[in-house]
Amino acid sequence: MKDIPTRYDHSNELATYERWEQEGLFEPHGEGEPFSIVIPPPNVTGDLHLGHGLSYTTQDVMGRHQRRLGKKVLVLPGADHAAIAVQALVEKKIQKEKGVTRSQMGREEFLKEVWDWIDHYMPRLKTAFRRLGLGADWTRFRFTMDEHSQQAVRAAFVELYKKGLIYRSEYLINWDPRLQTAVSDDEVNHQETTSKLYWIKYGPVTVATQRPETMFGDVAVAVHPDDHRYKDLIGKTVPMTLPDRSVKNLPVIADEFVDPEFGSGAVKITPAHDPEDFEAAKRHKLPIVSALDKYAKLTEIAGEFAGLKASEAREKIVAKLDELKLIEKTTDHPTRIPVGERSGAVIEPMISTQWFMKVTELKEDAIEAVDSGAIQFHPKSIQKVYFHWLENLHDWCISRQLWWGHEVPAFYCVKSREAGRDDFVVEEIKPDKCPFCGSCEMEQDSDVLDTWFSSGLWPFSTLGWPDKNAADLKEFFPTDFLMTGADILFFWVARMILLSQALTEQIPFKTVYFHGLILDENGQKMSKSKGNVLDLMTLIDKYGTDAVRMGLLGSATAGQNQRFSEQKLLKYRNFVTKIWNASRFVATLETGGEDVLPKKLDEKEKAFLTTLEKLETRNAEHFAKFQFNLALEELYDFFWNNFAADLLEYEKTAIREGNDPERAKYGHCFLLHALKRQLSLISDFAPYVTDEIKRSMSL
Repeated sequence: MKDIPTRYDHSNELATYERWEQEGLFEPHGEGEPFSIVIPPPNVTGDLHLGHGLSYTTQDVMGRHQRRLGKKVLVLPGADHAAIAVQALVEKKIQKEKGVTRSQMGREEFLKEVWDWIDHYMPRLKTAFRRLGLGADWTRFRFTMDEHSQQAVRAAFVELYKKGLIYRSEYLINWDPRLQTAVSDDEVNHQETTSKLYWIKYGPVTVATQRPETMFGDVAVAVHPDDHRYKDLIGKTVPMTLPDRSVKNLPVIADEFVDPEFGSGAVKITPAHDPEDFEAAKRHKLPIVSALDKYAKLTEIAGEFAGLKASEAREKIVAKLDELKLIEKTTDHPTRIPVGERSGAVIEPMISTQWFMKVTELKEDAIEAVDSGAIQFHPKSIQKVYFHWLENLHDWCISRQLWWGHEVPAFYCVKSREAGRDDFVVEEIKPDKCPFCGSCEMEQDSDVLDTWFSSGLWPFSTLGWPDKNAADLKEFFPTDFLMTGADILFFWVARMILLSQALTEQIPFKTVYFHGLILDENGQKMSKSKGNVLDLMTLIDKYGTDAVRMGLLGSATAGQNQRFSEQKLLKYRNFVTKIWNASRFVATLETGGEDVLPKKLDEKEKAFLTTLEKLETRNAEHFAKFQFNLALEELYDFFWNNFAADLLEYEKTAIREGNDPERAKYGHCFLLHALKRQLSLISDFAPYVTDEIKRSMSL
């Protein structure tokens, strides 16, 4: 009998992975059709969680399946610099360890701290990928802040600027007063609540507002042109309620954006602090007056209230208005408060000079790419959400007031800035000589780019772009398969499509599979505060990688959330044990059998072979439809019942109880043949145990 352990030991999996790497198993090989997966780069903010486990397992399963079919497969790994998230974490770290803020530390020293953070977490991230069994080509690993990525970002910015798709302008943006940076619409959550609606008298007109603290920025009162109540006031003025501003009267304007059914039907126009008011001010050529500064404190025009935070000022301003008998009434009103996704701070609409990308000019091509089927979404229902977002798209504010990230490649003439002008050039490298004054040392823009700008280049920058003749770009782009969460459809997927079409005139990928969230066994979202988080690496230590991979995939359906518990892992750990024991039994039979399908088969063996062939056909069909859970469950059921419980027991009886050596030999041959074909299918999902079976049992 061969010396084969009685139990599978999953503690050696990392050593197995190292052997795979040394053998170059995951580098693209052969002359088969190219197939590429550029994996979503996780943030370098910590360790992988269960959602990562599901996503990267699925992409690895797809890669292994395509490799098994003979294709030339590239699975390219990487990591994202996560500008806002990493900067916030490092700021907390230096505050705790050194008692200083980043402003006190200075930009250069702070960025050294960030790189120390990256150097600490990056090896852990790569090890986690390997432990998960991700069959990726590590010779091509990319980081969104590595040298090539920085070159690609600069090249993209310059090209888009020269095409007129990037511009710098003063505009109303979302401002995070805690992080002190602009944020995009997609980085703002809205909390449903009930607030007070204050009915304030502006002379003969009563205006209903939820934000009396911004009234110092009022420039007009607006009514609907068809509202008969105010027809005689249109074109006239009403008194400014509080006397702190030099402007004493406000014009009454007519605009169709006003809802006559809301409040009194008259609204105050505060363009510096409300998107609709901002657009109305542009239409009516009204001035823009800022009542709040970047810390969400009232500015000098607020007089006695200057310096107060907006939340603090409201109560005092209402009290003053009440004292002046200018509050007609106060009512409750349902509202949605904008809150920063990262900071939790109330987001303020604010006038600011920023860099923008004209994504509105690109959206028709992005819609067509999905509508035509060139890019396929799974589940297809997500298309409606995607189309709705694009149809309501605004230009994208791509600059951020951070220190960590890709610096905007714009360079300013210092002398012109001193003279109150902003003369600048957009170039990949700072000019040796200022083109404006010819003598100053030009100054680079201090802003960095939104993380999603660099991430939006990911499918092609990783393959060699902006070198349009790069070998990988020619062979593997557009990529074939992307798996990601529906929660970053707008953040990332849509922007990859927009940027890819703008810069390469091609779609970035052919198929996008959206996975759902992993919830706890009670259907609750996992969070540390709830104490219901299961740690991915701890589960791998306990149950082995194969059991965890299959446990995550077994109930995963495109676009659907799944409940998860360790019971699922017990099921698949038992499956791994069953695979090992059945294989060990077949390997230790001493009948001289070989992996050759016998010419003589009885009816039961013929029936099994027919069923196995159907299983293989269905397996291919499930993969073609991205039904990974169905492919896995059929393999599980077939191996456990049709093979281990039925065929194995049938052949065992024939081999051990029969007196015919030839019958025993061909029975063994049939078992070897049937087992190897199943192990080939199972290896997509459980690569470690199947590799160990092949290696230790010569199967």
